[in-house]
Amino acid sequence: MGKIHYFQRYSSIENTVTNNTLQLISLIYQNSPTKASQLLTDLTGQSIDIGLDIVQQQREGHSVPDATIMQRSFKVLLEAKVDSPVCTEQLLRHAKGFKNEEIQILLLLTKTALTQEQSNQIKEEIKQDHPSVVFQHITYEDICNICSELFQSHEYKINDLIRDYQEYCNDSGLFDQARHTMRVVPCGTSVLLNLKYEMYFQPSDRGYSNHRYLGIYKDKRVQAIWEIDHIIDVEVTDGKVKTVFVSGEPTDKYDEKILNMISEAKNECGYDIHTGHRFFCGNSYSTNFIKESSGGIMNARLFNLKEYSNDWDNPASLAMALKDQSWKE
Repeated sequence: MGKIHYFQRYSSIENTVTNNTLQLISLIYQNSPTKASQLLTDLTGQSIDIGLDIVQQQREGHSVPDATIMQRSFKVLLEAKVDSPVCTEQLLRHAKGFKNEEIQILLLLTKTALTQEQSNQIKEEIKQDHPSVVFQHITYEDICNICSELFQSHEYKINDLIRDYQEYCNDSGLFDQARHTMRVVPCGTSVLLNLKYEMYFQPSDRGYSNHRYLGIYKDKRVQAIWEIDHIIDVEVTDGKVKTVFVSGEPTDKYDEKILNMISEAKNECGYDIHTGHRFFCGNSYSTNFIKESSGGIMNARLFNLKEYSNDWDNPASLAMALKDQSWKE
């Protein structure tokens, strides 16, 4: 069965990106107003409290009432860009939309970061005409990175939502994380075959986000990684391999390995993978990237390799660097 997505992908990206981003924020708010408050604070750089403040016997002017119930007023105006250029005049017009809110934030969302000079120029022009308005610029990748840190690993549903938004952004070209992304996949009884043949297999219709590296996980550690050079859909009939190349130039160099792996997967693991399966191939490098937190992983995990090594562009150096590191959820 194909993966069910929470965020729409099939309409024009210009029509869906703002809606999907707002839906993400709304879903986080429904799950936890406190986490939504943290998200907005991290995105805007301003302290934003969502919800009521209730205090007893706090002095208000010349008296002390028995209780005070209050809520700070704030307003965030969002301008989301995909491919169209940033227009300062448009942002200045948006800044006129604020009234008497205590906190007024104009948030610009783009695919790539503005230069410091661009950002400073916009800030100065807005400050000159609208001194109470705070201008802040973020990227889609910023949203993904901040959201990925909000919830605990056992909060599966909301984390699935966030991962789907990350995949939506990546697959829609809102940022290209694939070059420095590793997908770590949990391998059970097949792990020795995965390591032996330097291949990972999964059903062809199982969804996944674009990624450059694959990590083989078992026993609370990533045991090997490789840079994916071919992704191949395979059908075997009467001992003959029929291949469809999802990525990589067509070649027969993997045919023998695929046939052997299919045979051993059946005999040693009880897996029938001769049809309807996709193979991720490359040259593996041993590593020892340890999961520090308790428990295993049930599903694949995506890692931003920039957070773990400056040598993420070199598979051999990356594998060595990961041996000295650990990760947790």
